[in-house]
Amino acid sequence: MTAPRPLSSLLSAAGVVPAAPVATDPLVAGVSIDSRTVRPGDLFFALHGAREEGARFAPEAVGKGAAAVVADVEAPESGFRPAWVRVPDARLAMGLVAREWFGRPDTSLTLVGVTGTKGKTTVTYLVEAIAAAAGLSTGRIGTVGYAFAGREAALARTTPEATDLYALLAAMRDAAVSIVAMEVSSHALSLHRVEGARFPVATFLNLGHDHLEFHGGAEAYFEAKASLFDRLEPGDVAVLPADDPLGDVLRGRTRARVVRFGRRPGAEVRVVEERSGLEGSWVRLATPAGTVEVATPLLGRFNVDNIAAAAGCAIALDLQLAAIRSGIGGLRTVPGRLESVDAGQPFAVLVDYAHTEESLAAVLDAVRPLTAGLLLVVFGCGGDRDHAKRPGMGRVAALRADRLVLTSDNPRSEDPKAILREIEEGVRSVTGAPGRYRVVEDRRAAIVEALSAARPGDAVVIAGKGHETTQTTAGRVEPFDDRAVAREALAGRGFHAGA
Repeated sequence: MTAPRPLSSLLSAAGVVPAAPVATDPLVAGVSIDSRTVRPGDLFFALHGAREEGARFAPEAVGKGAAAVVADVEAPESGFRPAWVRVPDARLAMGLVAREWFGRPDTSLTLVGVTGTKGKTTVTYLVEAIAAAAGLSTGRIGTVGYAFAGREAALARTTPEATDLYALLAAMRDAAVSIVAMEVSSHALSLHRVEGARFPVATFLNLGHDHLEFHGGAEAYFEAKASLFDRLEPGDVAVLPADDPLGDVLRGRTRARVVRFGRRPGAEVRVVEERSGLEGSWVRLATPAGTVEVATPLLGRFNVDNIAAAAGCAIALDLQLAAIRSGIGGLRTVPGRLESVDAGQPFAVLVDYAHTEESLAAVLDAVRPLTAGLLLVVFGCGGDRDHAKRPGMGRVAALRADRLVLTSDNPRSEDPKAILREIEEGVRSVTGAPGRYRVVEDRRAAIVEALSAARPGDAVVIAGKGHETTQTTAGRVEPFDDRAVAREALAGRGFHAGA
């Protein structure tokens, strides 16, 4: 447990300079961003939210014993007590102070940051598996949750808020973790959740059409991800895609040593040969340490890209080829990433997190050539998110799948029917598609319908939710797991795992 510290000492050590003199110098006993859970002595960060202004919760935090408040606005009233610390950017200050409060745990760990629109989760699982195969104590942080020292739990965000992130990294440090494979989202970079953290290794995977409602455009979205590489130092390593022009852009603006991965000649980690089937993939990689062949249950060309990126991270970490081979080969599945649901049925059922045009196209392109029969896809689009991608997702699905079932996927506060109409615009723009799709708003019924229609040799892809275990509709959060629903539907057809 961290010992209480004077507010002035904590701010100074974190490099945070108040915009105005602070009237008092109380002892700080903790850090918090949630007024509902503030404990006596906490330093409360009043942040701008999507719907609420954090400063309005300051009185509640103070009522629960907060020692001081950090905000980028004036105190709500003159003579406000206790201490009010006004700063130019409360989120930036929070990242720096949280890091300092928890003893700068990143300096005791080797953080491998993974950013990109798609593939982050799979690459963190692969890096974790390779490091574990090398005999190292590992941690993982990302969309599915965190894992270290036999502990595993879900997270509310891909990259937690700074107060939670540094607390988690401190727990990993105290558990003698060596390497942490961590998803670093564009939101996290824009909102300073990883402020101050050192990443000796960072990799960029790709840039797709996602989160534009938050960033305001594709250029700002890329700049958010690029900021991870701007901060790297000469002794760090940037693992970048050789086949993507954005890899060259990042190569030109980072101070770190660069390791490129991909299929292009000159890539330090190069895909020399690859084969893929519904049972998995086989890849031969040429690396600075020699050639390595890996066999994995992960399937599809995009997973070969993920494998090459993870191998690039391993090379940057000076891990042995044997660890790359056994680590990748030993990873049986990544939750909700082309995860097979096998109940003995004579057709493939694959659940995937694909929720953008690019990721849905990549998944269907991976499964299409491996399917002897028809390719069926069940998918929808999330509410309160980027509207522009909805027709595009409808179009890419209609161009690739034989049959489509359009359904709900976390409509949140939006009308599910309105979302489906936007997806339909894209579907109907494809010649011949109107006769190949159905709209079934209820997601459970949609999955049942698709699996009831599947015949031997077909493949059914259920896309959008992946590892998620809830569905959010009109403010209600209810249990829902595509994998569990698929198993129930298959059981309804008489198929049972192990039968």
